[in-house]
Amino acid sequence: MDRYSYSEIYELERELMRKERQIEYLQMELRRCYRTIEELKQGMRPVGATLDVKGNKAYVKLGSQIYEVTIPPEYVGKVSPGLDVVLSPNRGAVVGIVDRLKDRSVWSYKVEKDIKVYYDDVVGLERELEELRKVVEWILSPNSRVRREKLFLDKRLLEECGSVLLFGPPGTGKTYMAKAVAGTCSLYGYKTSFIKVDGYEIVSKWLGESARNVKEIFKLAREVAPSILFIDEADAIGRARIDVTTDAGRDVQGMLNQLLIELGEGFEANRNVAVIFATNFPSVIDPALLDRIKKVLYVPPPKTREDVKRLFDFYTSKVALDPSLKEGDGLKDEIFERIWSIVRRRRVIYEASIPRRGIRVRDEYSITPRDVKNIVLEAVDEASYRGKDFVDEECLLSRVEGFVKEHITAQSV
Repeated sequence: MDRYSYSEIYELERELMRKERQIEYLQMELRRCYRTIEELKQGMRPVGATLDVKGNKAYVKLGSQIYEVTIPPEYVGKVSPGLDVVLSPNRGAVVGIVDRLKDRSVWSYKVEKDIKVYYDDVVGLERELEELRKVVEWILSPNSRVRREKLFLDKRLLEECGSVLLFGPPGTGKTYMAKAVAGTCSLYGYKTSFIKVDGYEIVSKWLGESARNVKEIFKLAREVAPSILFIDEADAIGRARIDVTTDAGRDVQGMLNQLLIELGEGFEANRNVAVIFATNFPSVIDPALLDRIKKVLYVPPPKTREDVKRLFDFYTSKVALDPSLKEGDGLKDEIFERIWSIVRRRRVIYEASIPRRGIRVRDEYSITPRDVKNIVLEAVDEASYRGKDFVDEECLLSRVEGFVKEHITAQSV
């Protein structure tokens, strides 16, 4: 007591209590982390197809292997041949049943049959659209296929076919170009289905399910052929393969292997089916998938004043615009100059590379076709809300200003 005062001892006791509470909190966090690790280990549960059931035993096919597994009492009588079941991590027991739609595949709801987008609707990407047509159009059009086949002296070369990879910043028109091919082919009498699937929709938490999804999607595309199978965010399913010692690694490899199988080495595997991949991140695509892809196309954003004006002219021509803003088929130059002075304040840089193809891109831009479309649509909403008969200068410029402020603020954050 001579060495420490009462107040000092009191503070030391309080500090001790604080440290003890911190230790308790850290121990609780440690237990939570251990539980999370165990959940992650269990999370990628394998899914297999039941081949046969005998009493409380089932024979389940998972990949290329068949496992004899135990059916727990709560699932006895519920597991039957043909049913997909969830297995324990050691493949020794059934731990769940996968419910599926029996009458119609959920993927069939992705099929679009009446596309109203045509080549004339693609603005500023004429060169890219022409390159895409060269690779895709003959697959969908019997007349184009016959004309092409006549040019081959060695008919074995007809087997050579491949898919297309479109890459570029978001909103530059990758999906729009693919839809324009489907719509125009249908317009000329070759009714073409369009199936758009996001890569992340294919990826499943169940082991083996992702590969099964790939198989079902390609099966559907062949059933509704001629068709365009458009796989957006292709980096989700075509990413370079990782460590295969984990369940997650095996699932990624199985999914990619199934994708390569479905693409096939020859044209007959997907006759009348054009496969188009799209991504913002082409550098992560697996080399084996890149080797199967026949054409890689960069879809650039508009960079010049003239490119952006063409887009504004196109979209404003589709709405009721104040006649005082028009000049011929587009906006008056002085009106667009005000728009351009606002838009060019925004600067975005896009970089991408595909070393295997010797491709390296670095682009600086201010706006994309999707941005222009959204600005015009928002200007219509503004005019409608205010009870106006047409989109006037105030509505249009306020939406342009709002777009630029929003994106500059987002970039600064």
